[in-house]
Amino acid sequence: MSDDPRALRSRQRLQDALRVLLTREDLTEIGVAELCREAGVHRTTFYGHYTTVGDVAADLYASWLDEVGTVSALPGETLAELAARYADTTVTVLRSVTAERRTLRVLLASELSLSFRRRLQALFDERCLIAVQLFRERGLDVDFDDELAAAFVSGGIVGAILHWAGEDDADEEAYARAIISHMPPWWPRVA
Repeated sequence: MSDDPRALRSRQRLQDALRVLLTREDLTEIGVAELCREAGVHRTTFYGHYTTVGDVAADLYASWLDEVGTVSALPGETLAELAARYADTTVTVLRSVTAERRTLRVLLASELSLSFRRRLQALFDERCLIAVQLFRERGLDVDFDDELAAAFVSGGIVGAILHWAGEDDADEEAYARAIISHMPPWWPRVA
């Protein structure tokens, strides 16, 4: 996808319009014409960026979960403090998924599930690689390939998030603790 400012604005308008429409109706009921009307863009603009409304939803929800899952290091932060913030962020991601379960379930049951999963995986691969690098900067001394370790962890996290989307449980904190307890032994634990 293009990073041209006009293209970014058009995609953002379409995503914002989809959010509005999803407050009134299910994803499966929203058509391209309706989405374009809500976004104030022409259909040719839509098709310049997406193929289906589901593509917009996959982009919207993968980016949104990536944003919710973002952790930036704080100056002087210890490894334990950073690990605690990652644990807290896991709870935040799960709460976000809980709030959007209905739409996420429709998305995961659609033909766009693979596209959504791939996009989410790629974003979380990046997030986990950053986490490994931040842990190393704070004293994690383990001999492994950082990219492989990040891919391994992100695969588990994405799988757990998607599993959570299909559940009816509402105890995000307990599920987040379970995720952290299943992390590899080198992942810093919260005291």
